[in-house]
Amino acid sequence: MKITYRKNMAWVLAAVLAAGFLGGCQKSPDQGGGEMASAGQGETGGAYENRGQTLQDKDGDKAPGAMGRYEETKVVLPQEAEGQSFIQLEYGINGNIELFTADRDQATGDVREVFRYEYGDGEWERDETWTGNDVLREGEIDLNYVTLGMDGRYYMGGTDQDYVYHLFRLEEGGSEELLSEAFKPEEGRDYGLLPAKFEILENENILIYGYSEGFLYEPDGRLLFTMTKDFSGSTDDARGFCEGSEFVTVLDDRLVRYDLRDGKVTETIELGEVTGGRLGLELSGDGAGGVYCASETGLSHINKGGTLWEILIDGSLNHMGMRSLYLKKFLPGGADDYYGVFVSEGGRGIQMFRYEYNPELASVPPTGLTVYALRDHSTVRQAVSLFQSLHPEVKVEFRTAVEENGTVTEEMIQGLNTELLGGKGADVLILDGLPVKSYIEKGILMDLSDVVEELESSGEMFDNLLEGFRREDGTIYQIPARAAFPLVLGREEAVKAYDSLGSIAEYQGEKPLIARDLYENLLRKIGYLCYEELFGEGENIKNREVLVAYLKAVKAIGESNGSKTAFSQEEMEKYRVSNYTSPTGFVRDSVEYDMGNCDSGTDLLDGYWSVCIPAEVRNRQPGTVMEPAGKVYLPSTMAGINQSAANEETAREFIRCLLSYDVQKEELYDGFPVSRKALEAWADKDMEGYSIGTGFPDSDYHLTAEWPAENVRQEINAMLETLTVPAVADETVMTMVVEGSRDFLDGNETADQAADKILRKLAIYLAE
Repeated sequence: MKITYRKNMAWVLAAVLAAGFLGGCQKSPDQGGGEMASAGQGETGGAYENRGQTLQDKDGDKAPGAMGRYEETKVVLPQEAEGQSFIQLEYGINGNIELFTADRDQATGDVREVFRYEYGDGEWERDETWTGNDVLREGEIDLNYVTLGMDGRYYMGGTDQDYVYHLFRLEEGGSEELLSEAFKPEEGRDYGLLPAKFEILENENILIYGYSEGFLYEPDGRLLFTMTKDFSGSTDDARGFCEGSEFVTVLDDRLVRYDLRDGKVTETIELGEVTGGRLGLELSGDGAGGVYCASETGLSHINKGGTLWEILIDGSLNHMGMRSLYLKKFLPGGADDYYGVFVSEGGRGIQMFRYEYNPELASVPPTGLTVYALRDHSTVRQAVSLFQSLHPEVKVEFRTAVEENGTVTEEMIQGLNTELLGGKGADVLILDGLPVKSYIEKGILMDLSDVVEELESSGEMFDNLLEGFRREDGTIYQIPARAAFPLVLGREEAVKAYDSLGSIAEYQGEKPLIARDLYENLLRKIGYLCYEELFGEGENIKNREVLVAYLKAVKAIGESNGSKTAFSQEEMEKYRVSNYTSPTGFVRDSVEYDMGNCDSGTDLLDGYWSVCIPAEVRNRQPGTVMEPAGKVYLPSTMAGINQSAANEETAREFIRCLLSYDVQKEELYDGFPVSRKALEAWADKDMEGYSIGTGFPDSDYHLTAEWPAENVRQEINAMLETLTVPAVADETVMTMVVEGSRDFLDGNETADQAADKILRKLAIYLAE
């Protein structure tokens, strides 16, 4: 299946091969001033406030330490730049910083007009005579990049109405188009090379940043050679720079230097942790052969010929680490300062900060707070950054057991358990994937019922999503920061079949209830769809009877639709399936319903973007019902506090920050907010120009879905109000079910035999 996301100005072409998908995405850029204002003062809208004064260590002491670190201050952008999109920030022809922004068409996302601002003596001045707009209007060009070449002339590039790229050199009284042949689409394709950016060298040679290569051209269009770089999957990825006779970029997650005279590699340097794990990596030269690397982790520097990175700015202490912001440009300033430009989701909401060394600031804040999770969480990082900016006296450290796509092992969890039982460990625990029930029984977690009551009394929260964690004695040991929920759509009789395991097993329709899939995905999916019947309010299967019914229901689905425990290569090609396993089992089979392959479809909704396709399928299929699967929801980013936390009040304040409007209002693609006020803010956003397309390469089927209409967004909000059953499946239990049911699903034993085998293993696990 191919899924394409279109959002204004960048195409993602990365292949999600494990899931059998090919994806694509488009974005746009916005916002905007002269004076400096301290970051973290009045920037959060006032929804999250410090409940104490300065947060201190439990004993009130502040140990003396080394002094001096970079202080972040906000650069006020031109007022008219508010609502505009970011194009470029660089040093211009007069040696001053220049900012290029653009007005975009609300419907298409195309650039309508470009604005050039020059920054000098703390003030912005707009260039009313910039000639680039004439070129754009004449060619109906949607601008995506502009730069001052090393030859002292301005260049700009963008696509025409047919999505063909054009590169222009601006000259007095007009322009000259360059490299037109290089951007023409190949035979049979709709578009050609769409560069992320380009650079003009001193000899007027032109370096074009392609998807996975840098192309060096002479001005007359002759290609000299290509230089390999990392394929990021996006034309928005412009990692690299030219300085002197060198091209510096990223290859195989390492910094690589090319000689621009022959295209040969001259040096490679390990990036290590300075990449920050996200696309927003900005590289620039220091003028002496060294390299600056800016990312969400901060600003690092390495000298020419060096092997160790020096961390100049810690991103966790400022807005660099904020997940709602995307780093677009980072420039060295004068002797000891830097400038960074960030945008919000969709490329709008431009923010610019200056980083200046302040010898009076403690190099490390005197108070520490540690947050631990098995995996990275965008919402947690957002909270860490906000909390840090509001509490500069606290150093928040977010640790994870594994890097992105890493594997969490049983040994990791056992090591953490030993540490926690010994009265050590992190102050705040993100409990996703951890044995919470055991932690509660062993007294490791702190009661947070007072924090929940504070949140509920504000009237801003979805109380139904928080109350599900209140125990019989009134205590609450974990609080979710995000939530998703399973959605079912199809004919009314098919949707009704999900009421119970028995009705699923007995369903008789013209077509299978659900589309063909791996049995493991079906087990996981049905486990969530019927969570209340299968697990009740606990994390273990209720009893033998319900386990047998569960196995029989999954087997009945599989026999009707041709599911298997594993597919051969031939079967995958024939039936358009894969051996990809989803942690929740949901793999967007609402498309299969739309294609007529089954009587119902299911989806896991974790944001309005995930509503696009099911809502469009309902529009295309008259009589289709779309509703949540009972009262079940999947909580995530589950936060708790270690009973042994060194500073209890600081930890509680962090939980409040995590659940605050200022964190919850950001769409970070990791679930719906648990704040009703934040979701209302989400619902007010009308993402015009956003669409998702999906289809199969060898099929005529194609579906294009727009951003959900306001009435659909409100419908989803109403669904969230009805959810009261948190589904927190124990991954160890689910793995035992998957492994223990394989022989039954393959037809080699009975459901009773499989159930007994699974229950024996579960008994041993639960007794440990």
